[in-house]
Formats: sequence, structure tokens, C-alpha cells
Amino acid sequence: MEHIDLGVWDYDTVSNTFTVSDAWRQMRGVDRAEQINVPNDEWLNSVHPDDREKLKAVFRGQVEGNSKSIVIQYRHRHKEGHWVWILCRASVMATDDEGRPLKIVGTDTDVTHVKARENDLRELTGKLQLAIAASGMGIWEFDPCTSQVHWDDKLLEIYGITDGQNVRSEDLWETYIHPDDLAKTVAHTEACRKSESDINCDFRIVRPDGSIRHVRSLARSVARPNAESKLIGVNIDVSEDYFRTQELELARRQLEHDSRHDALTGLGNRRKLNEMTLDLFNRLGRTDAYVVMHIDLDHFKRVNDTLGHAAGDHVLAVVARKLMDLCEDTADVFRVGGDEFTVVFETRPSDQELERICEAMIRSLSEPARFEGNDCTIGASIGYAVGQGPPVNTSEIFVNADTALYAAKYAGRSCFRAYSREMEAAFCQFENARQDLIDAMANGQIICYFQPQYDAHTLEVVGAEALVRWRCPDKGLLTPDKFLPQAIEADLLPDIDEHVLRYVTQTQDEWAAQGLLYPRISVNISKARLDADSLVEQTRDVLQNHHLITFELLETAFLDRIDTQLAFKLDALRDMGIRIELDDFGSGHSSIAAMQVVKPDGVKIDRSLVEPLTTKPSQLLTLRSLAKIARLEGAAITVEGLETGIQLAAIRDLDCDALQGYTLQRPMPAIEFAALLAKNGMCQQQA
Repeated sequence: MEHIDLGVWDYDTVSNTFTVSDAWRQMRGVDRAEQINVPNDEWLNSVHPDDREKLKAVFRGQVEGNSKSIVIQYRHRHKEGHWVWILCRASVMATDDEGRPLKIVGTDTDVTHVKARENDLRELTGKLQLAIAASGMGIWEFDPCTSQVHWDDKLLEIYGITDGQNVRSEDLWETYIHPDDLAKTVAHTEACRKSESDINCDFRIVRPDGSIRHVRSLARSVARPNAESKLIGVNIDVSEDYFRTQELELARRQLEHDSRHDALTGLGNRRKLNEMTLDLFNRLGRTDAYVVMHIDLDHFKRVNDTLGHAAGDHVLAVVARKLMDLCEDTADVFRVGGDEFTVVFETRPSDQELERICEAMIRSLSEPARFEGNDCTIGASIGYAVGQGPPVNTSEIFVNADTALYAAKYAGRSCFRAYSREMEAAFCQFENARQDLIDAMANGQIICYFQPQYDAHTLEVVGAEALVRWRCPDKGLLTPDKFLPQAIEADLLPDIDEHVLRYVTQTQDEWAAQGLLYPRISVNISKARLDADSLVEQTRDVLQNHHLITFELLETAFLDRIDTQLAFKLDALRDMGIRIELDDFGSGHSSIAAMQVVKPDGVKIDRSLVEPLTTKPSQLLTLRSLAKIARLEGAAITVEGLETGIQLAAIRDLDCDALQGYTLQRPMPAIEFAALLAKNGMCQQQA
């Protein structure tokens, strides 16, 4: 026994002696000379605390004769400090007459390594169970010998089966497969079984409650000795993955759609237009003709400024619907900018049909769109160009349509034009003129002449009007009538207004640096400049305390009804020290209603009302009536356009504050006006 791994021990209950083999000592690291006294408290202290009481109770029960044999596992501390798992088997070998044990013999086996493997297996099994639970897998086993399949509880749950029967017939699962997936799924599994390859497929099932779930099935043949292979598989409910994939696909398609369509109108955007036309150009034959039409809304900004962006959005949506209705299946409509639309005819209509379509568009878009009880009235300018065959330059047709659109705007808006070579030359000339004006401002060629304004009673200089001039290197000094029409057409009037204000304030800076006293200078402000969102901030950036500025509002018929935004601008300008004056008062360009709404600091009686004084003395009555109206509103009065001595003499008795005209003084450069101020001893109090 000493040469085997079993630790043998012998306990004599009469003499209370405990004898052990060398193997018993070796598995515990006990020296051969050490006395073994079992079971005493010292020995039990070497037993693991969790096993101590159990071992003590089992051994005591055997000693007392309660059990003939025992089998127990416990941990014993090795002399080196680690724990050793012991498998103990013991039997009563002799008893007294009353059946009490006299001798007990046992064997101890070191099962530490077995326990370690059991723990590893237990841990691995726990991980596997956790993984299975987390994955939601249902497991099944098919035994071909019995033609039965075992479904675990999770698989029953996946299929919505509530009868709790785990053993089921082989073909039961086919009854749950969605009819549209049945043939394909069965064919796949049969083919895999014949080739003994793994089954891997997705299919839908219809549960007893009628709900549809997506299932992924994975299965493999497992060989068995002396028996046909068993088929073991798992089913996973992947419905959420499918639904999420569908949602992602829908989201992807929506994003794809949104990236190519305008959110407000639903029309294709510029990206969609580029893709569509590129595809069209690739399909065109040499004789195939097509049309690109550009549409720009007239007076749309006025809708935004007066009624707000919600009204503007409503108008754009209405325009989009009208264009789609008018084009129907003949063309594609796109929104390519704020109020810009493009229409593409893949097949060119006839010239007569194109004209009919353009006229219908202009007529339809000019009809007011109702928004919250208000009529939103706009117009439309249209330009189109015809192309034939695949273009060498894909952008050329769009440039040509733009050129035609500019021609329509130049012709007075709310009309249409077809592109022509002659039009291109005119457009180039227009662009050159526009660039010349931009360069002129950048190079300091746009300057101001100053026409003095005189006190009506003392004839002292009390102000001046800044009149814009272009000192052109090629054509000499140009008056506004020679270049402002081009500036208006090129939408440069607000830029010129801003340039003039900067010129005047810089001139006043120079006068102040020279110690010269100077009066207020009147600067014309166009409607386009007054509408600009940047007016207040740009004016604030330019203006300083020593600047004396009056804004003369032009084209003031629109002031009959003042909106909140314009009222804010006028109040902000007044807070900066700027006087507000209405120009052309009484001429029809301005109205009494406008004066009552704006409440200007002053008005200018228009030259067209002064001119008849030369031949019609009764015209003075009209001027007196206008002066009385202005006085009722508390406005100062300036009479301009005095070009003859007769006119000057005629207004001597008119109730006014200042006079301006050629008969008094012609406009002059800044340096000459400064000399005039110095000569007349201009008093700053008059400012």
C-alpha cells in the first residue's frame, strides 16, 4: 500500500489510535516522525473552515455506529500552506457485540486536480449558459434514430409555443415557417443534410398569435459512436435586427431623398438638378433638343420684409405647386435658390408651346397668394435656352438661360426672354458696365459734389446736399443720369449709397481736422438701401459724434404703410443723431400719408413744383398749401430746383427754411465747398 497513491489510514476506537500510510502523509506534507492524533481539535484546525463541521459530524456518526461506510470530500491544509482536496472513503471493519465500531479503515485520495478541472468546467459551463441566455438562442437536437427533435424552453418561447412539450416531431417546425420562405428554407436544409455541411439560413415564422418573427438557424451534424450522427442547432430571434436594418434603410433612403430635394417645396434641389441633367446629357443623341428654363420671382423680398418669412415660405410653396401643375409630365421642376427655380424639358417643345408655357407661368404666378388674410403679390421673370445634342460644356446651357433671365429683368420684369447670341453680347456689355462701377468705387472714382443750401431769410449756408459723380478716366466727370440706371439694373444702388455715406463722413473728418465749421450734409438713401438688413449696423460703424448727416428718403411712396422693421430702422438712425427728410415732397413720388407715418424732421419740395413759377405765378398757392401741411407735422421745409431769379423772387414770401438751386449755387467739389464755408464764416450753431 505504501507504493500506491492512496493514503490508507486505520483507526482503533478502543485504543483511540490512528495509523496512516506514508502516502497519507505525503499528500499533506506531514513528516513520518510526526505523531498523528485524529480526530482531535488540532487536526481539525487544519481542515478548511467550510468543511470542518461537516467532516466532524460524518466521522462522529461513523464512530458512534450510525453508518457503516462514509464517502466525503474536504479540504486539508498542506504543510506548505495551500489547500488539498481529499476524497475520503471509510468502512467499519470490526464491531463489538453491541455493533459499535472497533476498527475503521479508510483511504484518502488527492483529488485537487480533479476539483480544479471541475471548477474550470463549472466556470466554462456558467459562461456558456450566460452567453446562451444573453444571445437569446433556442437550442434543438434532432435524433434521426427516433425522428424526434428536442426543443428547449427558449426555442418554444421564440416560436410562441406555450404547451411546454420539449420533445416534438421532426417536421413540426415546417408548419411555422412563413409560406413565402418555406420552399427555399426546406430546400436549403435538405441540401445541407445530404452534404453533411452546416445549416445557416434566415427565415420568417408565423407564431400561433399571428405575429411574424425573423429567425436565424445554425445547425451542425455531431458524430456518435455506433449511431447515426445527431443534428444539433440553434435558432435566434433576429427580428429586432431586421426591423432595425429596415429602419436604417428607410432612414438612409430618406436622407438620400432629403439631400436631393428642397425641404420646403419638395422639389428637386441643385444636386438633383445636376444629377438629372448629367444623366440626360449622357443619353442625348446628336439631334435631340432640350430646354433649360430659369425663373426668378419679382418682388419676393418685399413679401419677406413686410409679412415675414412664414409668408415667404408660403409663397414659395404655392409657386412650386403652380409650376408643377403647369409643367405636368412635360418637364422637371427644381428649386435651386431662395426664390429661383429651374425647369428642364428633356424634349424640346415648339417655340409656340414654350411661349404659351411662359405666359401661363407669368400669369399664374402674378395671382396673389393668400396668407393669414393678406395678399402676397409677386411676379416672375423667365429666361430659357435651347440645347441640342450632348454638350461639350455642361454648364453652358445654364449660363445661357441665366443670360436670358437677366434680359427679361432688364426688359422690366414679369416677362420672358429666349437666349440668343445678340443677347449674350448685350449681357457681356452689362457685366462690363457693372464691373466698371465696382472698380470705380474701389478706386475712389465715385465722389460727391456738394450743392449748398441757404437760409431762406439770411441766405447764410445752413447745409448741403451730397450729389454723386463718377470721375471716369475715359469719359470725364459723369452725372448720375449717365450711370445710376446701370447701377440700379446691376443691384449696385445700395453699394453706391453706402459709398456716398462713407465719402461724406470722411470729408467731414478732414474738415474737422482743419478746424472748419460745417453744416449738415444730406445724403440720398434709396429704397433698396433702406431695405438692407445691414443699414443700421453699417451706419453705426461709420458714424461718429462730429458727423452731421441727414438722410433723404427717395421713392417714398412705399412709406404710406410703414412696417415694424422699417420703424425700428428709422428710430435707430434718429438715435444716432441722423435727421430724416422726405425728398420730392408733393411731386407724387412722395405722399402726405408718408409724411404722417414717418414724421420726418424735414421735407424737400420737389423741383417739378417750383419750375412752373417762371410762367405761372399761381403755382405759389400750391407751394403754400404744401408748406402748411408740412408745418402741421412740425417738419422743416427746403425748396430745391431754384434755377432762375424769377423763381427765387416768387418764393420770397413762402414759409420755408432753406433754399437750394442753380440760381444760388451749383454743385461743387468738396474743396471748393470748404472754401465757401470758410469765406462765409459758417457758424456751427446753424448746424
